Amino acid sequence: MATLVFSTVGTVLGGSIGGAIGALIGQSIDQELLGPSSRGPRLGDLSVQSSSYGTQVPRIYGSMRVAGSVIWATDLVESSETTGAKGQPDTTFSYSVSFAVALSSRRASSIGRIWADGKLLRGEDGDFKVGTTFRFYDGNEDQVVDPLIASVEGIASTPAYRGLALAVFENLELAEYGNRIPFLTFEVIADEAPPTVGAILADASAGAIDTGAEQPLVGYAAYGASMKAALEPIIDCFGIDLFDDGVRLRSPAGSETVEIAHDDLGNAADDRSAPRIERQQAPAEDVATTLRLAYYDPARDYQSGEARASIGEQGGGEERREIPAVLDADSAKSLVQQVLARAWVKRDKVTLRLPPASFALEPGQVLDIPLSPSQWVVETCTIDSFVVIAELRPCETSGAALVADSGRIVASPDVAVGEAVLALFDTPASLSLPNAPSVTLAASTATPGWRSPTVEVSVGTQSQVHRTAARKSKLGRALTALPSSDDPDASVDVEMVDPGQWLLSSDEEALAWGANTAILGREVIQFAAAMPIGAGQFRLSGLLRGRDGTESASAGHSADEWFVMVESDALRVIELPSFAIGTQVVARTIGAGSEGADAQATIGWGGLRPLTGSALLLDGVQVVGTRASAITSPAGGSTVDSEARSAIDQLLGALRQHGLIEI
Repeated sequence: MATLVFSTVGTVLGGSIGGAIGALIGQSIDQELLGPSSRGPRLGDLSVQSSSYGTQVPRIYGSMRVAGSVIWATDLVESSETTGAKGQPDTTFSYSVSFAVALSSRRASSIGRIWADGKLLRGEDGDFKVGTTFRFYDGNEDQVVDPLIASVEGIASTPAYRGLALAVFENLELAEYGNRIPFLTFEVIADEAPPTVGAILADASAGAIDTGAEQPLVGYAAYGASMKAALEPIIDCFGIDLFDDGVRLRSPAGSETVEIAHDDLGNAADDRSAPRIERQQAPAEDVATTLRLAYYDPARDYQSGEARASIGEQGGGEERREIPAVLDADSAKSLVQQVLARAWVKRDKVTLRLPPASFALEPGQVLDIPLSPSQWVVETCTIDSFVVIAELRPCETSGAALVADSGRIVASPDVAVGEAVLALFDTPASLSLPNAPSVTLAASTATPGWRSPTVEVSVGTQSQVHRTAARKSKLGRALTALPSSDDPDASVDVEMVDPGQWLLSSDEEALAWGANTAILGREVIQFAAAMPIGAGQFRLSGLLRGRDGTESASAGHSADEWFVMVESDALRVIELPSFAIGTQVVARTIGAGSEGADAQATIGWGGLRPLTGSALLLDGVQVVGTRASAITSPAGGSTVDSEARSAIDQLLGALRQHGLIEI
């Protein structure tokens, strides 16, 4: 028997030994080499992040969610911040880390969302939910060295990782993740348009596979122990007919049907008669009646989904397959039906013996023969003593597109983090630090999302860095000026920075326990009623004025002054140097993702007010409580020199300016 010998399939997919195997296959559509295999990739592989040497980086097509491989990282960087009263400090430690993750072994277009421990770290609009500096390298051949990695490792020791799509995080803040490196997954967009099956096979095989398969895929990950393992799931599930033409694996040249006459059947190389048609059918028990196909579903944030198809009740039970492809639910349902139907169609096999005129037959060609059904596809062709022996399978019929539902998942909410809004207030006595001037920092955003920003607080030439409170402040501005009178019917309208924040009314008992305490300008107030008057706008009435020793600040209110609810876990009290009293303090957001929001305030005595009944004697002036009056020194004149007198006058002026004393 002479066999048309082609070895491309074995050499491309299996190396030199595979080439010898390919030579034995002949001119055929190979289902043994390209068919299902238990050694192929598993869907869970893409969701497991690793940092081991030798870990395979998949070739990503379309859009996929992958964990990637950590290829470089620094040690954790520790920082601390001390807050609280003197003598009872409260030190908070926080950590950050810098690292790089390899995502795809072919060039990628961009990065979409990023998940950390299942929660969104980076939203669809590119906003990060925690502080970090992020850089993406698409893996092009001109890719430059990352400056952070180079600064740590040295420029001569740092590769550019060309041909590898790379994500680099610089100083990723870890407080949100228990001060440990979270488990990350990335939405990798490798191609702007959905790739076709044919394009994926051609690229992944470096041109060794040529097929015109036009089925689109949302995404595909080619990976596995060999090219065979990487590509066989897509070839098998989509029923791609390939044969070895001696140069490459390709689909049949044309789909034109060849009619075989009855007289051309039953050829033999000798005088013995041969059957005109040999037909065989595999037992039904050899074919599964139920097929489950696992895939990635974009409607489920790329989590795995499963489509199921069944046919009849008699057969070989249930089978499960996996394809590392992104499919919508409708496409997956249609695909699993086609795969199962194809398995049952292939139970039938017909063998023909044809004359030399059929030497040009190729696998994949459709033959019309005098049999029911009439149209069959050539699977293998061999030549024995000028007789063409063709093995056929029935033609497949395309089924109607099916409708399916992806189901529901509890998705991580993508809440945009807006620009931070800062405000500074004199610290109420109830929050102030003993024996030290301080300022109260409030922060909010106009969007529901919240990330505690880093803030630089400056007084004169000195500055210090702090984080705002972990919780967003209920911060707003006055729309009207609060009258200075004690009118019980007085009210003030305020508008919240975040219109989604809500102010609630309170009864007298709750007010007695300190409910609804707020700072308006410099005055601490309480309100009994909060009536909504617009989006994020409230009219506050039933006011209790001059709370926490701020009676002197009840005058001089204006529209547009700051308003904030006094909630200790949503405000940050910052200790200032002693010279800060009467000076301007500036707070400004800094760090990754900061838009440079700032706030300014002139700091008064705040919680350093003298206690009621206490007396402070300055040269020529006696201060009792918050009232000051002129007195005569024992000598009838000044007891200090002119320089000290000037300093006292400046201090008294500052106290009077900020409503801390009345003279």
